[in-house]
Amino acid sequence: MINPIYEEFPETVEADGNSYEIITDFRDWIRFSDMMNDRSLSSEEKIFLLKDWLYEPPEIITKPLIDAVFSFYRADKLELKKSDSDNEEDENNQEIKRPPVFDWKIDSKCIIGDFQRFYSINLLDCKMHWWRFRCLFSALPDDSQVQKRISVRSCDLSKIKDRSERRRIMEIQRKIAIPFEYDDDTICAIFDC
Repeated sequence: MINPIYEEFPETVEADGNSYEIITDFRDWIRFSDMMNDRSLSSEEKIFLLKDWLYEPPEIITKPLIDAVFSFYRADKLELKKSDSDNEEDENNQEIKRPPVFDWKIDSKCIIGDFQRFYSINLLDCKMHWWRFRCLFSALPDDSQVQKRISVRSCDLSKIKDRSERRRIMEIQRKIAIPFEYDDDTICAIFDC
């Protein structure tokens, strides 16, 4: 884990004994997320397109390089590492896949507005390291539009006792829902097939 207060954000990823200079601007990584979520692209096409995020990509994209790029995308070095026992618990407690509570594309207007409102940063006119963007994004206050949307989308309606409040939240959830399709395994898990 790095401390972003005094350690610089990385400009490279390490894989196969080599260092690869990587694109760092936040817009490119939001585009990366959109590309990864694009169902019209095959896994092979996505791996090929992954080269676009490296300044001088090798001819062959290896598994360690893919892992390094995804680690950069997730900003793993900004988070505490889970212990092996935590990872085993996560694997044993796999839940049914739930609809997403956030989407870079659908929530983009709120992100732009929140960064302008809370940080006086015009995201349309600036260049910013992906990890700095992630730090600022995760620090958005509860009254930001992004955090409000995440809160409403993730709200467990079964825990709301008041019927009119539950109906009100359900209506808001419907209005701001993110399109989501369950895969066959998830459908079987829901219906106990």
